[in-house]
Amino acid sequence: KCREEVMTINNVRIWTAIQGNGIPLVLCHGGPGGYDYLQPIAGMIDDLCRVARYDQRGSGRSEMKGPYNVDTFVEDLESLRRKLSFNEWIVCGHSWGAALALAYAIKYMPRTKAFIYISGTGIDPHWKEQYHRNRESLLTPRELEMLKRLEEKQKDIERFHR
Repeated sequence: KCREEVMTINNVRIWTAIQGNGIPLVLCHGGPGGYDYLQPIAGMIDDLCRVARYDQRGSGRSEMKGPYNVDTFVEDLESLRRKLSFNEWIVCGHSWGAALALAYAIKYMPRTKAFIYISGTGIDPHWKEQYHRNRESLLTPRELEMLKRLEEKQKDIERFHR
């Protein structure tokens, strides 16, 4: 069963949904946007986890009230954890939510039982270069050649659609 509630967090009305039993886990949506697309994930894991979803300030059913910066969103997330009385939790984020989850995990490491990063934007503009170097170093010569061919096909498709 899912319990929906509007909580006041850092003087902002934040919409939340809590469901399931087990290890506490929070889902941080991308955005700006709503939490709704993460609901199916919550349903798949709520037999293992106590899943918290929420609309971040300025998104969905939460209040449109700044400031809007990473530090504020991190503090909102920490305040949500305290309101829910979770000692520690798994922090999972997608897209912008992955960047938020990463910033939270760095600042509140003792409260972060585990960290799940899904299709994130990285922590700075240079992360992609390092990612590609690391990825390529793990591939066999055959896999690297296949990757390069796929990337060329992708470029052809992009040129065609311009």
